[in-house]
Amino acid sequence: MASSIRRSWTREPAEGPAHFVLTGGQTRPRHDLRVETLLTAQDPAPTADTPIPEAEKALALCRGQPSSVAEIAALLALPVQITKVVLSRLMESGALAVADQQVTRTNDEFISLLEAVRDGLQTL
Repeated sequence: MASSIRRSWTREPAEGPAHFVLTGGQTRPRHDLRVETLLTAQDPAPTADTPIPEAEKALALCRGQPSSVAEIAALLALPVQITKVVLSRLMESGALAVADQQVTRTNDEFISLLEAVRDGLQTL
């Protein structure tokens, strides 16, 4: 008995803009960003040439405390590669910078991060 398996993770979601629209067709970030790279918003943040809601949300997530690429991707509900392109563009504009890697997080912050990653994966 063969059953049809729907693999939703292989298809583009029907609602919302296609990912290439968010990146302007760019497929690779210009900065070497790893999923564990911590980023922080620069104050005052320069205005972006083409602000998109995802970029503004990413900046908001990096204000106050550094956020990792993985955390930002999960909270934006975007694939990591697309998130890296968006973050790289923010770095080029001077709005984001790599944070001091000596930043430590509390257990509660790690639990929140893991929960956000879990929730992001479940939505995929």
